[in-house]
Amino acid sequence: MRELLSPAASTSNSTTQRPGSSATTSQHSEDSSLLKNVDCGTPEQSYDSTLEREFEVHDIGNLVEVGDLEPAFSFRKLLRFAGPGFAMSIAYLDPGNICSDLHCGAVAGYKLIWLLFLTHALGLYVQTLSARIGIVTGQNLAQHCHQQYRRSVRIPLWLICELAIIGSDIQESIGTAIALYLLFGVQIWAGILVAALLSYVILGIQRFGARKVEALFIAMIAIMCACFGVEVFMSSPDVREITKGLFIPRIPASATVQAVGIVGAVIMPHNLFLHSALVGTRRIKRAAHVRQASIREANFYTTLESAVALLFSFAINATIMIVFADIYSRGKAAKSVRLAEQHLPGLVEAAELLRGAFGDIGPLLWAIGLLSSGQSSTATGTMAGQYLMEGMMRLRASPWLRLFISRSTSLVPTMLVGVLFTAHLDQFDEWLNVLQSLALPFALIPTLKLAQSSHVMSEFAVGSRWRAFGWLAAAVIIALNVYLLLPLIVDLASYGVVAACAAFVSLGMYLLFVYILIASKVE
Repeated sequence: MRELLSPAASTSNSTTQRPGSSATTSQHSEDSSLLKNVDCGTPEQSYDSTLEREFEVHDIGNLVEVGDLEPAFSFRKLLRFAGPGFAMSIAYLDPGNICSDLHCGAVAGYKLIWLLFLTHALGLYVQTLSARIGIVTGQNLAQHCHQQYRRSVRIPLWLICELAIIGSDIQESIGTAIALYLLFGVQIWAGILVAALLSYVILGIQRFGARKVEALFIAMIAIMCACFGVEVFMSSPDVREITKGLFIPRIPASATVQAVGIVGAVIMPHNLFLHSALVGTRRIKRAAHVRQASIREANFYTTLESAVALLFSFAINATIMIVFADIYSRGKAAKSVRLAEQHLPGLVEAAELLRGAFGDIGPLLWAIGLLSSGQSSTATGTMAGQYLMEGMMRLRASPWLRLFISRSTSLVPTMLVGVLFTAHLDQFDEWLNVLQSLALPFALIPTLKLAQSSHVMSEFAVGSRWRAFGWLAAAVIIALNVYLLLPLIVDLASYGVVAACAAFVSLGMYLLFVYILIASKVE
């Protein structure tokens, strides 16, 4: 981790050299004739000197001054950097994660706590890389993807990431709607509309400064800590089994889908785009004599803040998994909602489980925590969609128009699911987590390639050991996705030759696109 907190040592002066243009205007050229003639992996625009470039962050409120360099660790300086990491951690606490924790606790008991911790540790690694890209280069991940990939690669990449955002927004909006239903009896479709309106209000706070909306997100995390924390103390779980679940890796055969779903639920592709943009709210010193030390300091405090935020996220997710593992292990589940072989409890049924175990206070705490989770994650997901659309597709529009487009893109399919598939929301939620896992390589691979490139990151490029770890993690995720897809392909093949061909062609296209991203050069 030390290598991630400080820049890799430069072996020669040539390490800091960068192919760059003499004028900043070439960075932002929109020459469409040039874009059409660029091969995959070749940057469409030349990079200016990375360490001299100021942050290119738009419409996220006033920048936060972090002050002068500190000779030693400063808690005050940490507080100045605090905010983006907690906003990033919201995606680790969305209703999709809550439902995943619920299912894991019901199916596997305490046995998957170790996997939850491992995915949070992996999440810290990839979020650190994402943040470093934004800090060092002054551009977010979506902007880099626009520069590095030609249109024939960039558009499918954008569509896949947008699809992942839509999938997570369905989970988040419906989670908010379910919370409103539990609290006030509001119908699901009406709750979805309320969630959309509230997201406009939350994101409107950005106009008053980045710190205001960050404080709101931190308050929502605190509410989740309080609500779910009280429930875990009420449940009196088996500490010995919790310890075994944390330190002894086990995956029950019946929990394979839930195990893969944890990866997709915890590490979301859109979060990499979000974090690389949010770090731009901190204005660091870029004068020549303090530039490198200032970037090094920003990397350190940003990584530390992200670690603290994700530690809270892990604790909240673990409490949910522990509560429902305890309910099922002790036989506290009500007969009407007891786990059946082909049925897992949903967010509404979970409230009834808690009522049976703890009385009326159980579902009340559950609904309040779920409301904070759903509404905060809906807002951060919409923010990620804005940065993705603006950065990767160079959409030039007013902030409110971009917000409307981004929100509407997700709202329509969410309403369709909420109205037409109300009885199957739980099945949707589980497979939407799998969708996040399938889409993750398409955000992770560009992040890894940019973070390891000395052309982009100069002496702040990650070293060989962390580079190998990142690619190993990416390979494991891709292998898990293929493992999950193969049974579906076999099932589709039973419907005839056409279905079998379509299934295998889809798998081949998925792997081909992964290969294109891996093989492309970063310049």
